[in-house]
Amino acid sequence: MTTTGGNSTSPGLVMIAGGGGFLGAATARLMASGGWKVVTLGLGAPQGAFVREGNVHHAEGLIQRQLFHAAMADHGKPDVIIHAAGGASVGRSWDDPRGDFNLSVGSTVEILDFIREEAPEARLVLVSSAAVYGNQGKDRLSETDPCEAMSPYGLHKHVCEELVTGEARMNGLDVSIVRLFSIFGEGLRKQLLWDIMRRVSADPETTLDLWGSGEETRDFVHVDDAAAILAMLSAKPGGEGTVRLFNGGSGTAISVRELASMLVKAAGYDTPLSFNGKARSGDPVHLVADATHLRSDLGFSPKVSIEAGLKRYADWFKTQQS
Repeated sequence: MTTTGGNSTSPGLVMIAGGGGFLGAATARLMASGGWKVVTLGLGAPQGAFVREGNVHHAEGLIQRQLFHAAMADHGKPDVIIHAAGGASVGRSWDDPRGDFNLSVGSTVEILDFIREEAPEARLVLVSSAAVYGNQGKDRLSETDPCEAMSPYGLHKHVCEELVTGEARMNGLDVSIVRLFSIFGEGLRKQLLWDIMRRVSADPETTLDLWGSGEETRDFVHVDDAAAILAMLSAKPGGEGTVRLFNGGSGTAISVRELASMLVKAAGYDTPLSFNGKARSGDPVHLVADATHLRSDLGFSPKVSIEAGLKRYADWFKTQQS
């Protein structure tokens, strides 16, 4: 426990790299509500009432060790560092592989340097991606399956995993790695759901043409549930020199066709769908988690169903159009 003033205590101080992003902000909000002192780092601060309440502080700048040094001087040594920064798009990684490398691998090196120099007892939670698995053709993927990334994005995430694993082995770092699957929720202004809502709301009478066959399967996890996974790992030490690896998914498969149909209906439209049968580079046919380890070791189960999450997303999207 870390004393935060008077007789009150908190679970500790957590620094969240990329804390202004979609997942980082949700995690900051959840952990602040749980009593953590939260410091977000990166380009862009999280927004919302939870920031104004004073439990969240922000250090603005590139994810470099100097930024962590400055944050530590202002707020103290971290008990936990969550690395939620880095590349966030398969498509962009093809357009700019070097930039994606610098965002993901470069930031990981900077964080490890800071931990080595100033906070060797801090626990590190690394946000990775199911993209490390590639296109294996399996209905469900477990943590023991090989990593066969088929995009620069997935390859760079795997390199980050290897870096933090090596640090645990060589210097006793306590590491947790979460390979997140398809994160969605209110506030996400990119990827499939955003694209569907943007196009359907603009022209609900015209057939919506989408990539692929529609039979591709994905594992969608609401951002609130993804944040809960990170918070649970932050609160539960693994032990010096240990590496815990988890699939961050629900374990429930949904086809892209069914997903799109559910979202369109949740938004109140009756737009017909069609699929062009073409696969995009880096898009596997199936990307669904075997979430057994997550359930058995952390006791995690999703709180937001796909149906409820899609309705919330559709309702939120409509507020952005006014």
